[in-house]
Amino acid sequence: MAIIGILVGLLLPAVQAAREAARRAQCSNNLAQLTIAVHQYEQSFRVFPAGTIDTKGPVSNLPIGYHHNWICAILPNIEQNNAYKLLDRKQSIYAAANIPVRNHSMAILLCPSSPFWSSAAVSSYAGIHHERESPIDVDNHGMFFLNSFLPAKDVEDGLSHTSLIAEKYCDQLDLGWSSGTRSSLRNFSETMKNRPNNSTAVVSLLPGIVNSVSETIGAETPDMEPGKSFESKLVLSEYPPEQWIDLTQLTVPAGIKPSLYVGGLGSYHHGGINVSFADGAIRFMSESTDSSILSKIAHRKDGGLPPNLD
Repeated sequence: MAIIGILVGLLLPAVQAAREAARRAQCSNNLAQLTIAVHQYEQSFRVFPAGTIDTKGPVSNLPIGYHHNWICAILPNIEQNNAYKLLDRKQSIYAAANIPVRNHSMAILLCPSSPFWSSAAVSSYAGIHHERESPIDVDNHGMFFLNSFLPAKDVEDGLSHTSLIAEKYCDQLDLGWSSGTRSSLRNFSETMKNRPNNSTAVVSLLPGIVNSVSETIGAETPDMEPGKSFESKLVLSEYPPEQWIDLTQLTVPAGIKPSLYVGGLGSYHHGGINVSFADGAIRFMSESTDSSILSKIAHRKDGGLPPNLD
């Protein structure tokens, strides 16, 4: 029995490592599919989808504005034709008519290593809007930003040297995958190392996206008890949009307005994050990657020599 116990003890870490490797591979495949969908959009319209759409900037993290985003634009390219048809693009993404689509969860948008992998209507992936912390606006340097609609020729550093989409953490202020705010756009600031302490508090107060723990659905995940997972429920609110969330809950660097804070990237994979590049390549970027390299790959036309990522 002692020998069996020792063998099991030696085997378990290898099993866990194999399971995480499989989850990381699935996450990488999700990114690849999203990148292909973005390129299909570009081939159809000769421009990349806008990161978010609104009449003026900078974009606030409050659910006030038009805010249809790049994920909404590529829905037909990720086999979500019905969701695309049901979106009322004449109204804000937060309008009552769009709540059913906003409440729709998609496996392709959820990293298997995330505690929200089951059915939360959020995205584990964000388009890159800028190389450092800055409000989402029309003058950002990434691939996705306010009213961007970039043609490929505007990516002067080259598609193979410019990041497109990467992993992010979800938190209690996430407005869902359809919102063109920090919920689907991030920058390459160094917050990729800061894992949230309370990974279970996510979009718990939003109309149309209310998540609760289910005792009967789910499987074992790194940050959740076995047998529990998140399920989404459609709930309408009697409160106006500006009262849906409390931005004072958001921890932001000194001197930055919480309503304009975007934040960086992060993942539940050990040691780094999956990043897709505008040419379709997927790379696993170490969390110890020099910030100057991150800045270069996030900027689509900085004019410098491309960094060596090998």
